[in-house]
Amino acid sequence: MMAESGASSSPRPPSPSLIASSPQQSSLPKNISIVAASQLRSPSPSPKTPPPHSWGELNNDPRYKKYVQLVERNLQSFDNVNEWADVNPFLSKIMKSFQAYPQYSVIPKSLTVAKRLAQCLNPALPAGVHGKTLDVYAYILETIGPDQLADDITLYSYGLFPFLQHASLSVKPQLLDIYEKYYLPLKDRLKPCLKSFMIGLLPGLDEEGSEFFDRVLGIMDNLRKAVDETFFFQCMWLILITSSQHRGPALHYLGRRMPHLTNTEDVAFVLGDDAGLMVRAFSATVGDSQLLVQRAMLDLMVVHFPVSNGLIEQNDLIVLVKAAVGVVLRKDMSLNRRLYAWLLGPQEGKKKVFDGPAKTALITGLKSILLSEGEELQESQKPYRVFVSLLDEWDIGYPVIQAVFLDALLSLKRHVDAGHHGAELIQTATMWIDMTDPYLIWKKMSEAIYENFPAENDQEPYALNLVIFFLNSFKMNDEEMQHMHMPMFLLFLLTKIQTIVSQGNVLLYADQVNTALSLCLMLFRHIPASVFTPQAAQLLQAAQPTRAPKSKPSTPTPSQGHGKQEGSQQASTRVIAFNTESSAKDYIEEFYMLKAQEPQEGDDTSTKEYSGIKGQALTLQALTFIQNFISSVLDECKKDEAKDHTRTLRTMIQKACKTLSILSKYMVPPNCPEEYLQGPWLDKMRDACSTMEDFATIDSMVTTMVELTMDLKVIMPSFLDNRQHMRPIVDRIWTFLAEEFMHLHLRASQLLWMLQDVTYTSHEVETAIASYLVLDNTKLRVDAFQKFGVFWRLSDDLQHNSSAFVRPMMLMLDSLSSTNPSNRRAGETWIRSNLKSYPRLLDPLLLVLYDQGIVRQKAEETFHNEYFPVHYYIRNFNQAQVQYVFNTLLTVFRFGGLGFLRSIRQSTIPPEMMSAVADVVGVTDPKSPHTYLDCFVRSALRFIESEPTSDYKTMLNLNEEIHMVAADFLHFIISKIDHVDTSLLAMIHKTVINKMLYCINHSRLDLQSRLLHLLHATILMGTTPTKKPTPAGQSSSNLTRDGSVSTFENSSGPSQANGDSHESLFRVVGSSPLFVKTVFDALSVPSNRPILQHWMDFLMLALPFLTNYFRRVLLPVIQCLCDQILRSRAFLLEAYADKARNVTGNPNLTDQDLMIFLTGLERMLTFSLSEARLGEEVDSVHKQEWSDGLRGTHGLVANVLGTEVHPSDSFQENKARDTILYNIVGIVHIFTELWSVFDQKTVITASDAEAASLQFVGERVRARVKRILTGLYKSYPSEVTEAFVELFLAENPAVLDLESLKADPDYRTLDILSVVPGASPLAIFLTLIESIRARTQGMSTTRSKRPNLRISKATDIVLLRFLEIYCTYLPSVEALFDLWPLCLSFVREYFPQATTYKYAFPSLLRIMTVLCDRLSHTTYFDDKKIRRDACDLYQRVLDYCILIAGRSFDQGIWLRNRNPQDFEILEESDDSRETMNRPPSSTQTDIDQARRAGKTKEDVLIQQIQISLCQLVIPNLRRILQEQDRVTTTITNLMYYVIAPSLKSRVGINDSSVDLLCEISKIPFAYRTWRKEVWEVFLDNRFFVMVPQVARKWKILIQTAMTSEKDRLAELLGRISTSPTSALFTSRDQESLNRALMLRRLTFVIWSGTVDQYLPQLPNIQEKLVELLKLSSTEQVHPEIYLCLRVLLCRISNQHLNNFWPVLLTELIQLFNLFLTDENDRPEQVNLFLSACKFLDLLFILENGVHFIHQWIFISDAIRKTVMHSPMGEAMPHALMDRLGKKLFEEAPLEGYAGIGSEQVQQPPQSYQGSTIASSINTAVADERWPTENDILEQMSFGQNTSSLSLPLSSPSGMYADMSVQAKVSTSSAVPSGSSLTSSTPTRALKRPMLTMRSIQHVRELEFFLTHVAQYVYHTTYTLAKPDTQFIEALIERDMLGGSGLEE
Repeated sequence: MMAESGASSSPRPPSPSLIASSPQQSSLPKNISIVAASQLRSPSPSPKTPPPHSWGELNNDPRYKKYVQLVERNLQSFDNVNEWADVNPFLSKIMKSFQAYPQYSVIPKSLTVAKRLAQCLNPALPAGVHGKTLDVYAYILETIGPDQLADDITLYSYGLFPFLQHASLSVKPQLLDIYEKYYLPLKDRLKPCLKSFMIGLLPGLDEEGSEFFDRVLGIMDNLRKAVDETFFFQCMWLILITSSQHRGPALHYLGRRMPHLTNTEDVAFVLGDDAGLMVRAFSATVGDSQLLVQRAMLDLMVVHFPVSNGLIEQNDLIVLVKAAVGVVLRKDMSLNRRLYAWLLGPQEGKKKVFDGPAKTALITGLKSILLSEGEELQESQKPYRVFVSLLDEWDIGYPVIQAVFLDALLSLKRHVDAGHHGAELIQTATMWIDMTDPYLIWKKMSEAIYENFPAENDQEPYALNLVIFFLNSFKMNDEEMQHMHMPMFLLFLLTKIQTIVSQGNVLLYADQVNTALSLCLMLFRHIPASVFTPQAAQLLQAAQPTRAPKSKPSTPTPSQGHGKQEGSQQASTRVIAFNTESSAKDYIEEFYMLKAQEPQEGDDTSTKEYSGIKGQALTLQALTFIQNFISSVLDECKKDEAKDHTRTLRTMIQKACKTLSILSKYMVPPNCPEEYLQGPWLDKMRDACSTMEDFATIDSMVTTMVELTMDLKVIMPSFLDNRQHMRPIVDRIWTFLAEEFMHLHLRASQLLWMLQDVTYTSHEVETAIASYLVLDNTKLRVDAFQKFGVFWRLSDDLQHNSSAFVRPMMLMLDSLSSTNPSNRRAGETWIRSNLKSYPRLLDPLLLVLYDQGIVRQKAEETFHNEYFPVHYYIRNFNQAQVQYVFNTLLTVFRFGGLGFLRSIRQSTIPPEMMSAVADVVGVTDPKSPHTYLDCFVRSALRFIESEPTSDYKTMLNLNEEIHMVAADFLHFIISKIDHVDTSLLAMIHKTVINKMLYCINHSRLDLQSRLLHLLHATILMGTTPTKKPTPAGQSSSNLTRDGSVSTFENSSGPSQANGDSHESLFRVVGSSPLFVKTVFDALSVPSNRPILQHWMDFLMLALPFLTNYFRRVLLPVIQCLCDQILRSRAFLLEAYADKARNVTGNPNLTDQDLMIFLTGLERMLTFSLSEARLGEEVDSVHKQEWSDGLRGTHGLVANVLGTEVHPSDSFQENKARDTILYNIVGIVHIFTELWSVFDQKTVITASDAEAASLQFVGERVRARVKRILTGLYKSYPSEVTEAFVELFLAENPAVLDLESLKADPDYRTLDILSVVPGASPLAIFLTLIESIRARTQGMSTTRSKRPNLRISKATDIVLLRFLEIYCTYLPSVEALFDLWPLCLSFVREYFPQATTYKYAFPSLLRIMTVLCDRLSHTTYFDDKKIRRDACDLYQRVLDYCILIAGRSFDQGIWLRNRNPQDFEILEESDDSRETMNRPPSSTQTDIDQARRAGKTKEDVLIQQIQISLCQLVIPNLRRILQEQDRVTTTITNLMYYVIAPSLKSRVGINDSSVDLLCEISKIPFAYRTWRKEVWEVFLDNRFFVMVPQVARKWKILIQTAMTSEKDRLAELLGRISTSPTSALFTSRDQESLNRALMLRRLTFVIWSGTVDQYLPQLPNIQEKLVELLKLSSTEQVHPEIYLCLRVLLCRISNQHLNNFWPVLLTELIQLFNLFLTDENDRPEQVNLFLSACKFLDLLFILENGVHFIHQWIFISDAIRKTVMHSPMGEAMPHALMDRLGKKLFEEAPLEGYAGIGSEQVQQPPQSYQGSTIASSINTAVADERWPTENDILEQMSFGQNTSSLSLPLSSPSGMYADMSVQAKVSTSSAVPSGSSLTSSTPTRALKRPMLTMRSIQHVRELEFFLTHVAQYVYHTTYTLAKPDTQFIEALIERDMLGGSGLEE
């Protein structure tokens, strides 16, 4: 990839580094650098200085001393120069000084002389001064001679070289004379400064035809001849790369003097053997911003470097073409014409062919741009804009687009998927797509499908997703696309799918096939319906056929001899139409030329045109493919016995069926049987519907077949409408109505109705269902009853024919009178669930019932470790006869009615029967005869409680029937007669409860139903002794459709009317622990679910008789219901989740069961909360049982509600209402959890059918939950509201931590509360306010009704916080209109006792801020009075909070003797800890942890206020208070009480105070309130001791202060003293420190500003810096000067710094000479030198402006020839850094500083991402070749790191960690994570400063930098790297903040 991006290739691959691969490190000669530093040196000879004895002679010469003194005296007169008129006298004195001693060829004080002369060439001075200065220069150069000039060329050149562009016309000849006379004779000795000399000359070539143009051109020619021509041009290339302002004149020169290169020998002679530098120069220049420069560059390329010459290597050509193609974006025809001429080359004839290296390079370059990972929008848009422009030149654009089309789309998709400016990129790419030929687009799409579908295992399947992305991203409005290409592409896709199927690879490529089918469905949405219609062929035949000549493989061009003859002939056109008998695949592949076509005879001159495939041909072809596909997939389904691929095959079938339905719509309506759809594939579909197990697949196929039959009428009706084929399908669908498929019930019912529509004449579906209801197998028949009940219930919502399914319905009604108990029970269940009422009767005969042959014995049976009495038959008897008797009795009783019942109640049995009856019944007194009624009842009970033993299993069936009829018999008696003895009723109760417990644990459902009815009747009998009871049949028939008791209130009326006189009737049995156990098991045992509704009805009737048994009876039932609701919720989540389901035999909870539980819970809660007399009382019968505890029932009460009932044991004192309200949170939580099940985010269903079913269930459940919550809220609004508050806080504990910046809270709980009728925002607000008042000591409540029955665990602070969240949550602002007056009065209540209620004010402030902010956007606050009151109150609350935060509020008794736990979010309960809803106090929030760490409550309070002020108040203050005076007053108070004391404390500068200041600084008119405090902190000596995050905030403050007061900078400059103070007792060190700190403050101010913000003050800043430079070098201020200069480089445009260079260069040269002549190790000097090197390091990185012309003074131009032929030690280099580096290298031993970290070098850097420049140099040495761009890009660590880069800090050994593997990375101090010293991977190399350490101990630590910086600069120039500005900013920031020793 690097090669594609423009890397120069090398003859051989890079070999490992010499150092890394060679273990003999110590065997290297000492004069060979470890890091190949020898390559850095200039070839200039050693400077020739006078021998030592000559210097001694001069120093001893008295005349020379006078000479020196004269020069010094005249130089000092420069300090008196105040205006330009004083300069000429100064120059005259200097000239006379030199002329007075002509015998000396040496210029004394040459460094100062050079500086003053350079200053005199200031462009601002007049031309006369310039001429006089040049005269002095000429005299000096004449005096010293050429040899001395070569040595001192640095001194005299830095003033002359930049001057030509500023020189006037009168002065230019003088300057050019100096160049010609003194510089050109130096010849080779000019090489060190050649590039700068050329930069100085090029401004003379700026204007062609100017007066001096030819003369400068001649000087350049002579210069080229004087030095090596290769070296000259390489300098020219460097100038083109780095100096944009000199590109124009450089091209003027090259256009005239560039030699014509015709072969590689010429290239090697002129350019050297590597043209990479020239290519990169051309690349940089062709991308210049000036149009004339680009035009000249392209002209040069066309004339001298045509692509056809092959002079540029392919990799270099890629780089150049990639840069050149960018000019098309300028939309300039002159540029485009030149570019196309260069790319196409000289071609004859009109037809131009774009081929060869240029085409390859352009394609490769564009692909590399597309593959770049840049995130910038402009870079990402560039290739698509280039495509648009290239299409203007069809000869170039079309072949290029054809080659890169797929890559462009893939790149676009990658950027969009990654979220990189997707919409903007799509918009740009749309222009390109609109201009691209549709044939080309779909040809490339077809190629992608042809090659990549199916993608093999080693391929990435990109083609299908790419086409889908294309269709989704662009509009397909082109008619040719819609009518020609997309239909053929659809057909081609189907042929590819067919190929996969035919090879048997459907499952192998299943995912791809599914994607392809989805793509087909997408194509149908884009293709017009008219394409498929039969008339399409005729309608579109007139349209022009599509031909493909543009992308046709090029045919051989006719020879020139036959050109005229062939041109005269008219080329024929042959239209190729699709033949239905031929292969569509071959036709499409030929059309898109997807495979090579064999040439046909006679086809040379004809042009093929294709009419396409459309109309019926298209429809039938597609139908054939999809039918074959369906057939094959169904075959795969049969083979998939293990069901491993069910989901995959299901998806295929679903999509194929959709495709089939779409295609069938376009079929011609069939007129005869042969034209209907038919075939094996259709038979397989029909058969699969009855054999497959996957419902979704069956659903899809059945739906499709019905649609094709009924709607589209393309399948004959008889295909489905016959018993042989319909019955198996109905059988299969019928199975999905079973309980375990609850999630499929709705869709299965719909499918049955669909099939019914198909068979509406033959009634086959109805017949099949009827047959299920008369099956002989009882289990199957009962199951069928249940399924039909489900089908019937769900069919209520389906608007179908009401006459359908009459026969099954009649069979269900017949089952009500059936003798079969299962039939009858199923019928009853069905009628209870679906219709309004049902009848019951029973009847027996006495003598048979008391037959002596019926013998039984009493025994015990164990249930759940409990023993219960059971009676067993010990011999067989005539059970049929007993059954008959009961039936007969029932018939008679029904016939006789009430009169007959009254008579048998009064009539006693005959005396002769007494003995038999007495033995059986157990009557002790035979003289007290029993009535018939008494005997019948006892007999029935006797049979009910008896069971056959295991020896008589054959008796089981008839025994169950006897149980049934006996129960019916008793029920009829009790329900009809008006009075029964109390003892008899008690007997019935006890027997029935025992029997029901037996039935529950033995899954006896049928008998339970009868016994419950019986118990109903006995209860009613006991409640109405004086009047006729309501018959049980009527009381239990008032049921709603969903099974709820709608008349519960009426049924409980009699009990409430009669009061205590009859409550004892149910007490005996109702309070029994056995009764509780029975009810608990009945509700929770899974096998008992089918009769759940019966039990719930019974409980509703029993409620009025349990008023004294709430805790022991009602509460366990309530908890049981809660537990079952939670289980139902869990099952719903599991049932509808999109995952594999485990179908078990256990009955599952259905939605109907859930509705029953909810109904029961609703009635229980309503009763418990409304019955004030509910208490606890233990009757004498069961008192011992309760005290002993029923064995095995300790776990009876489930812990659903999360707490024990109540801590007190006094039953009577604790009312039921209190207990329920105490647990209201748990109850409401159950409802909210159930509500959330039906959110689409909670459950992701597997299919649309399940989603519809879930929605259907959810609507019913939510309606019921809403009704329950409505009732609760209506009665107990405060308790319910607080319950929702606690739930919300438990779900969102983070909202109580004001510091957390987490995502928005989850408002689902509040959403549920908002739908409760009556819970309006006003009502909620009022309720919460009252709750807060109730919790606040000393505050009176306005509650006129009852007190709060439940004290919530939420404190007043927490409720206030919730009130703020609720005001934020309310979606409608209008709702706040009613809340505002309440809020106003509520807040005012806190003012009279503000000290006491101090803790509440932060919360009140946040509430008012939210309300005021939201109301400010409405018309409500337009009322001036409302606005004024709001502002007054808000300001008052805000002032209180400011006083609290400033610790100035009266401490008083505000703590109110509160417990330490009062600030917990929720208090712990004394009784128990909730496990389901943990109170928020149990969550360890950050505030809790801070408090536990030692913060007082007041600290926490202040912290909360500061957070509120910063986050909420200050940003909205202007909008809320509006008036400027109010805002100013408030901020003044805030500054005085809070911020100013915090800033003065200077304890790390409180972050909160700085944040507040940053927010305040955004208010323009508030500046005067905070400027004094900020300025005081800024002038504090500890200011710079801060972390970068805080420093960035201070940048904002300082910038605001400086822009608000322009005079501040002048004041700051005035504070920087440049002369010693005259005070007597001032420390010189302290004065030096203060001066350095003041300069750093100036640096911080400039750094805080924007670019060129302080340009007007720049002269004053420069003057101050010059004065500081005059101070002693030991001053601490000197390193600060270079830090300030670094900031100036970043904040001031470089052209404005030109006047500063003479002084700076002189200082730097003096500093380097100091270390060159003497190794100075004083710490202040060493660190000053480090600061200077950092400044130069940054200069080389930025590399723009005039300073570039002076670069040669410090580093040599590391050009290949210079570096390769100047080994270390051969000659002293000229550049200062190179000289010092050589000196240090030679002095330092190998194990010393020169080889820092050399022990690491011997280990290959395997884990180091991308090695370093040093290693690339070593690699080059090992290969004896120059490192190419590829080597550098791969190995350079600057700005190209793949992981986060952490700078080494304050560690000498870690200074080069960013650069070399030789360095040790310091871990002593790390860069803060937020300091921006990490950067993401850029799209191209970035260059960074090499020096990152803060201090050094010895100058030798810089040896690596000094010896390698030239090479690094050259490499970054070669790679066209850009500065990493983010890194540079962070580095300066780090150096400015602490760590430098100034602050200690």
